[in-house]
Amino acid sequence: MKPGHAKTGSQLSLRVAPAFVEISTAKGKRSLDRDQCGEGEQLEGKLTAHVRHIERTLRVSAIGLFLAASIWLLRDILLLTFSAVVIACVLRGASNAVQRALRLDHYTSLLCVIIITCLVLGVLLWWRGSVIFAQADEIGQQLRTQLERVWGELEDSSWGSVFAQQLQIAGKSLRAGLTGYVPGVIGSVLGIGGTLVVVGATAIFLAASPQLYLEGALRLLPVTWRPRGREVARELGSTLRLWFLGQFIDMVIVGLLLGLGLFLIGSPLALSLALLAGLLNFVPYIGALAGAVPAILVALAQSPTLAAWVALLFLSIQLIEGNVIAPWIQKRTISLPPALTILSQTVLGTLFGLIGLIVATPLMAVLLVAVRMIYVEAFLERESKQVT
Repeated sequence: MKPGHAKTGSQLSLRVAPAFVEISTAKGKRSLDRDQCGEGEQLEGKLTAHVRHIERTLRVSAIGLFLAASIWLLRDILLLTFSAVVIACVLRGASNAVQRALRLDHYTSLLCVIIITCLVLGVLLWWRGSVIFAQADEIGQQLRTQLERVWGELEDSSWGSVFAQQLQIAGKSLRAGLTGYVPGVIGSVLGIGGTLVVVGATAIFLAASPQLYLEGALRLLPVTWRPRGREVARELGSTLRLWFLGQFIDMVIVGLLLGLGLFLIGSPLALSLALLAGLLNFVPYIGALAGAVPAILVALAQSPTLAAWVALLFLSIQLIEGNVIAPWIQKRTISLPPALTILSQTVLGTLFGLIGLIVATPLMAVLLVAVRMIYVEAFLERESKQVT
């Protein structure tokens, strides 16, 4: 090879080497830029997902707070509406039974149930109404007399005076709660009678056309949720009917046993006291205790021995009811955990007064069914099945 050619090759290699270095450097910079862009996009994606999660959490929290505030402001109306729904479910179940037995249409069956109910109440009032009202007035007078005597004995003792002060505080708070509730709904322009008429009319219309209101409520749900919502609504209605049937049977049995027992031991005003105790037994646990107090105080006006026998009678019947009657009824209707029942009565009775105490048990039954069908079965168990 000639020297000129060697020189030219060396010069060419010297020129190509920096260019190759420049190309490699450029490629490295581009790959580095791509890596940095990828990391930036990943970081941006994570930030976007985090922001969306925060936004969704805030939105759900705002909706929850709005619903909680609305429920609290409309609590009286909602409780009365729930009472109307319970009555409507009972009327619907009774009309279905009449429809199956007599082969009548739905509206005629419902009309028969309403007429029969009104006739039964009217006959009872015509037959024993005057006696019941007279005995109720006498019970009220005797209770006032006995309470004044017991109150005087409490104030005369050292420990009793402290207990009497606590009772006064509790009584003031109870009166404040009742007076706070009365102007809300029952003490409105309609009054007590008007409120009962509105609740009864609402229950009749709901029982007459339940599908109309059910389908209207289901249209508020997404289309894919509506079949499950229809199943939940059907189960809730069945739960309320079975609960009321169980409570009604329990009330009748306890009332009959108390009436017979009070008559046999010679307690005065046996009919009215047994009727009052049976009606108060509609509220589990607390109602049984409230029904025993008037009977014991009335018997105490006769003699302490009779009061002791009345207390023993109530205790015996409640033991029979709790261990024999209630389990037998619950096997054929529904069963509620006692702790949750008492807790719901305490909470709703404290927050909403008498109406909250009355509807606490059916509301807890509805909530238990709703949580089981909507949350446990539809989400938790379905996800566990998908995982396995």
